Amino acid sequence: MKKKYLSLFMSVILAVSSVVAFSGCGNADKGNKTDGQNTESSDEQVTLRFMWWGDDVRHQATLDVIEQYEKEHPNVKIEAEYGGYDGYFEKLTTQLSGGTAADIIQYNANTVSDLMAIGDVFVNLEDYADILDTSDFNQEFIKNFSYYDDKMIALPTGINGGIWLANTALFDEAGIDTETIKTWEDFIEAGKTLHEVNEEYYLFNIDIETLGKELLGSIMAQITGEDLINKDTMEMNFTKEELLKAFTLIHDMYENNVIEPAADSAPYALKLNTNPKWINHELAVVYGATSNIFDGYYDFQDTAEALDMPQFEDAKESGILYVPPQMLAISSKCEHPEVAADFLNYFYNDETAINTLKACRSLPATEKGQQICEENGYVDPVLVSAIDKAGETGTIHQNLYTPTEVVEILQDGVEKIAYNQGNVESITDDTMGLLEETLERLQK
Repeated sequence: MKKKYLSLFMSVILAVSSVVAFSGCGNADKGNKTDGQNTESSDEQVTLRFMWWGDDVRHQATLDVIEQYEKEHPNVKIEAEYGGYDGYFEKLTTQLSGGTAADIIQYNANTVSDLMAIGDVFVNLEDYADILDTSDFNQEFIKNFSYYDDKMIALPTGINGGIWLANTALFDEAGIDTETIKTWEDFIEAGKTLHEVNEEYYLFNIDIETLGKELLGSIMAQITGEDLINKDTMEMNFTKEELLKAFTLIHDMYENNVIEPAADSAPYALKLNTNPKWINHELAVVYGATSNIFDGYYDFQDTAEALDMPQFEDAKESGILYVPPQMLAISSKCEHPEVAADFLNYFYNDETAINTLKACRSLPATEKGQQICEENGYVDPVLVSAIDKAGETGTIHQNLYTPTEVVEILQDGVEKIAYNQGNVESITDDTMGLLEETLERLQK
């Protein structure tokens, strides 16, 4: 009998020791390289797929981090699936619907509603808290963007602010003080003045897609103080009169030569830095996300400045973008989620990985990542300035839960205004009609 109890006692001791040892490995120092003990046995061969989009700089940096991890974990092979953003969302939704998506997935924060409508497509990262250390993230930031239905489904790849990147040399030439541009009326008057000084000059470098799918939501947040759509009821949070106000502003910018004619800027949609007028310093301000302003995007470092976003005098919110540039999630179909979590731990927390990735996905979302990037000059100080502004005054409502169909309808309305395909009132009426029909269908 004593032998039986002794045997039971020793079994308990061994079990407890194993748990403690495993837990200790799972909480490896986030500042050092992961030791590989978080993953499955090093004898078991594991293959993961990692899907992302980006430019060549992001691709190479990510491939280098994958190679680093594979060297430390010889039993792990990570297959890279990468390219541009064109068609990425459609491909991702198709794969998630069919259960064939990659194991580690990069997605846009504002597509989360569409992705989660497919089903329970991502694992809860909190189930792997002993492997994936998230303590170095701004906890309020991940609280706002990482959770869906009370589950941590993804982590931000960085911190993304809306930037109004200005070449102040053009303002100086036109005798315009950038500090005086506070309202949308000020912005339009500055654009008119600049174009009068030189008819080749336009104040605002923006394409219809960015204007309709991104900036319009920020403008509407200023007007309504709400997201575009109530995600719970699938009802509009704005009236026809409020949409008319936003559409009228866009019309006035085109009408007064604040924005380059739509047909002229169309070839440079989503690649505004390739517009010859931007290259030749004939466009004064570009709007976009800091994650899209990469090395070589502009060449006027000595006269670059991050302006404040213009406001309506009765604005209810700032409208300033402050969101993750992308999110990284683990597919619920992943056969080795603990290994995927260990790779993400390396990706976010390892110093070698941070020094390799630099700011290829904007300013990192971890405190250590930000410190390393700023100390080593990996991130443009003008971008840091824009992100700091966004962090201080970023709008509360970031339109993360707006269905893609709604965004497309609004963007089509903006395109009609840009090409002067009808008066603003009729375009607003048509847009509201389409929105009502679409939302009624989505409510069922």
